[in-house]
Amino acid sequence: MLQIYQDFSASPLLTWASDFIGCIGTLIILIVYTLLQMGKLESSSFLYSLLNLVGAVLILASLFFSWNLAAVLMEISWILISLYGTLKAMGPRKFPLK
Repeated sequence: MLQIYQDFSASPLLTWASDFIGCIGTLIILIVYTLLQMGKLESSSFLYSLLNLVGAVLILASLFFSWNLAAVLMEISWILISLYGTLKAMGPRKFPLK
């Protein structure tokens, strides 16, 4: 199994694609954070949490080809927190935890 993983990571096209996907995820998170700082988005909004979730998923997908345990743990945490925020922003009737 490890040999298959190494063969995938050696492909220049897959390496480029995974880097591109990770960069798109990073760009999404940075744009969302900038909009938050500029007062254009609220941290409790559905869109803020959803875009953070999308960005984290894209970064996590890119880590499949370039493994980094610390980054994987960070992105899984980011996904879980963003899922909570997304569900919470949908309204108290749909997600009663507070």
